Amino acid sequence: MRRITERLKNKNVTEHVYKIGALVIGFLFLLLIFATIRASFFGNLDPEKHIYFEIVFLLLLAVLAEVAVFYFRQQTVVVLMIFGILIGPGFLNITWDFLHSLNLPFQISAEAPVFFYHEEVIHLFAQLGAIVLLFKVGLHSKIEKLFSKENLLTALAGIVFPFVAGYFYAVLSGGSFGYSMFVGAALTATSVGVTVGILKEMKLLQKKFSEIIIGAAVIDDILALLLLSAVTNIVDIQGNAVASLIRVSVISTIFLLGAIVTGKYFIGYIDRKEMGTKRLLLSLSFMLLLAYVAEVINLSAIVGAFLAGIILNKSKNLAILEEKTFALELVFTPIFFISLGLLVDVKAVVAFFIPILILTALALLTKLIACGGMALLSKLSPNESLLVGIGMAPRGEVALIIASIGLANGVLPAAEYSVISAMALLTSFIVPPLLAYFIKRSTNLSDA
Repeated sequence: MRRITERLKNKNVTEHVYKIGALVIGFLFLLLIFATIRASFFGNLDPEKHIYFEIVFLLLLAVLAEVAVFYFRQQTVVVLMIFGILIGPGFLNITWDFLHSLNLPFQISAEAPVFFYHEEVIHLFAQLGAIVLLFKVGLHSKIEKLFSKENLLTALAGIVFPFVAGYFYAVLSGGSFGYSMFVGAALTATSVGVTVGILKEMKLLQKKFSEIIIGAAVIDDILALLLLSAVTNIVDIQGNAVASLIRVSVISTIFLLGAIVTGKYFIGYIDRKEMGTKRLLLSLSFMLLLAYVAEVINLSAIVGAFLAGIILNKSKNLAILEEKTFALELVFTPIFFISLGLLVDVKAVVAFFIPILILTALALLTKLIACGGMALLSKLSPNESLLVGIGMAPRGEVALIIASIGLANGVLPAAEYSVISAMALLTSFIVPPLLAYFIKRSTNLSDA
């Protein structure tokens, strides 16, 4: 009996020692984590090692966004873009200047923390996010409905009216000819990624108005490319606008028709068997190939990815393909929306607030009137037409590309570039809550 009692005592002592040891190790581990995070924010960490922190931090932000969505009942896309602004250099620098002006009783670092040293890596991940997002949307779309009469007319109206309005606004406000042409071109763009994120989250991709938004936005990108080519060559007197326009039109047509024809044979091959690892990798390679070619011919990688998706929509393995690519969407798509927030230059928005506000209002109204009006003429209900107009309003990365070309060519000074880029990003921020608000108040939305 005594031996048993001694063994129990020894066992209890051992358990206490293990518990104390575990607590000590756990505490030291938390200190190590804290020291590592502090060094990542404020220290001189090796840039090659910092990239791991940046990736983990972005993914944790995506998780935090899901929590915020649950508690604040906001759209995930909106929350992710707000997070992007809050951790962006513009907002952090203004915040740090404000904190230093308060003469706080405790000391803070002289400079604001830098979250991202590898902007090119973040940009790459964001591009992959946009590609995966549009590919998944393409998987829900039918190719025969892409170039419908409604989509073509909506896209055409969304090009002509915003360009004319933007050009004359810039001229009347004292802008140069080159600046006016690029303002008009920037207003023609449509960034479908933000709108698609909202429609996908609300499970409305199969509705008629969604089909028109997505189809018209893809056609819009093609037409905007043609217009950009013409504008660039008209502004540059040495360029031949007509020849460039014809060249871009021919290359775009060959790409679109060639991808569709080749895609039929590709689907025939992958459908011979079930979607295993080999066929999944081939499908992803097909998507990235079309995205790459589209980017090289200046048609935008997201157009190529969307085209790959609508081609693979015909596959009998569609459900398996969508299931197996969900992880890619989960990892990369949030980074795309966070990156849009990172691009916002808060100081530029404050410095040129009035011109940005006017141009943003013009950007929203021109798409709303042109695309919404054309949707109404296509026999959509007033509510659905309003949703089409709002859904076509984001300018996003497409307008940023147009503005960057104007800046690189010396046509746009830095201040005017800031105005256009801020407009492009603000429309991307305004549309998601606006679209969600009107969708919730719309009833009897017709199916595609």
